[in-house]
Amino acid sequence: MESHVTFVLDSSGSMSKIEDDTVGGFNTFLTDQQDEEGTASVSLYDFNTHVDTVYDGQPIEEAPRLDDTNYTPGGSTALYDAIATAIKGTDTYLASLDSENRPENVILVILTDGKENASETPQQQIQEQVEYRREEFEWEFLFIGANQDAALTAESVGIDRDKSLDMDHSGEGTQAAYESTSDRISQARQEGTTGEFNDVDRQRQQDAGKSDNS
Repeated sequence: MESHVTFVLDSSGSMSKIEDDTVGGFNTFLTDQQDEEGTASVSLYDFNTHVDTVYDGQPIEEAPRLDDTNYTPGGSTALYDAIATAIKGTDTYLASLDSENRPENVILVILTDGKENASETPQQQIQEQVEYRREEFEWEFLFIGANQDAALTAESVGIDRDKSLDMDHSGEGTQAAYESTSDRISQARQEGTTGEFNDVDRQRQQDAGKSDNS
């Protein structure tokens, strides 16, 4: 089964607190996915006040790692612009493939530690774009958010609340979020759907919060 994952990763200034764990978590995610059966490609967008395409449609085995040269937190949180750019970029990538090479699963993962505060794209437009791709093309969307009600934010942009995860804003919370994301992507690659974030995923975040406060 062939899959494509588009990652939309917050690089606003507040991410500096969890920068090392964000870099490490993403790189561990890539390593874990390289061990899965089947083929997969990955695109990476990062965003703060602006949105950058880090890379697009890389085979999972060749996807570049994050480091301090390609991930440097700073600026505000243009979340809606980032989602719009990632959807458009993913559309373009998929359209460039021959029909027989197009992935059966397309999953867009959004990870942010702040609320929207810098986009030109309106929220309603994002909600419509997400819902259209879910309904017409069966794309899946996962939303991971810290310092907010992740379910509420997810629903506001057309993502099911069960596919959202509240992330503790700590190193442990970040690592756990990537572990949960990897589990969901692995399930999609094996079974054709990510399923939902579950009690195990949420317990990991609760444990991270207790550790952070101890």
